[in-house]
Amino acid sequence: MVPSRPPLRPVAAVLLVAVAVASLAVLPAAVAQSNGAAAVAVSNATVSPETPTAGEPFSLQITVANYEQSPTAATINEVVVVVDGERRYAVDDVGRLTPGTRTTFDAPVTIDDPGQYTIRLEVYGESRGGLINTQSPVVVDVRPQQRPSLSVSVSDAVSGASRDVNVTVANGAGERIDGVVVRADSPADRVTFDETTRVAGEMSAGETQTFTFPARAAEAGTYPLDLSLAYADDGERQTVTERFEARFANPANPGRVILSGVETTRRGGTLELSATASNVGGTEVGGVVVAVDDTDVVRPQTYFVGSIEGDGFSTFSLQTDVTGDGSSVPVDVRYVSGGVERSFTTEVSVPPASRPATPSGGGGSVLGTAVPIAAGAVVALVGGVIYRRRR
Repeated sequence: MVPSRPPLRPVAAVLLVAVAVASLAVLPAAVAQSNGAAAVAVSNATVSPETPTAGEPFSLQITVANYEQSPTAATINEVVVVVDGERRYAVDDVGRLTPGTRTTFDAPVTIDDPGQYTIRLEVYGESRGGLINTQSPVVVDVRPQQRPSLSVSVSDAVSGASRDVNVTVANGAGERIDGVVVRADSPADRVTFDETTRVAGEMSAGETQTFTFPARAAEAGTYPLDLSLAYADDGERQTVTERFEARFANPANPGRVILSGVETTRRGGTLELSATASNVGGTEVGGVVVAVDDTDVVRPQTYFVGSIEGDGFSTFSLQTDVTGDGSSVPVDVRYVSGGVERSFTTEVSVPPASRPATPSGGGGSVLGTAVPIAAGAVVALVGGVIYRRRR
């Protein structure tokens, strides 16, 4: 009688199942062969650079392995790279892989448009157990093409003055660019450029340069600017064109001149004008000139004050010839603020010409002496007449 075997304990049964699952887990699902063929698959795929740029080639490093649990050696006939259903790259006769060995090679790939792509890697071969046909996916994020970029800033200036339009070029490409040409234009009639082209020989990768274009705006406001950048990338000419809405603003407190403390003094044929030219603005003004205009009363005269800093002043005095009488004369004030000439005219009163003084005491005019004498004669005559009538 054969003794009966004791039943398996539940713990032992669970252990046997765990060992079986672990032995299968070392093989990818794609290579779990049941027909005795070699266990071959793509064990690793690395993209370099990790985030490639659209339109630029990148390297896909592919490793094909015949796993240690494989029952036999394998001959790899072909590895194919497929992007969006299109066969992009293939390598033939990769070689023979015995169990536990692998081979690595690089596949150059280019994707023209940015976005996320799933690249399919197909491996074809044969072994004693049959044909090998396995596939592995690789997800790649392709970023937009990194071209040199443009940005713009505009300095504040009074309307009509020349101001700087600063165009900054940043070479975000991964290599040097040559023959850099920057052009600026505006479709708005209210903005005009003194010069429209700037040139630089080259810009290294990551370099930033700012190009200044003097421009004038008829009045403050926001106007479109058309900017273009032309350059050579590896000998091939490229162009970047962008339109910006640029704000042309006035300074918060531009320089402005007024006259204060005006006094006029007339001495004979000379008129003296004294005053203070005050800059009530926050920025310096230059070329301040005060001029008395030519009239029937005065001759023209000019006084150069010069520059006056913001919130500053300058006291001056000028003299000119005066003839005749007049209640006032025009005085012109001219100056430059923010590159623009400003002017205003003010009327200044003119004192009347002085009169000869009247003598006092025994002196006097002939007319003053003649009057008493004539009066005495009249009295004497009247007295004589009366005397005769009495006789």
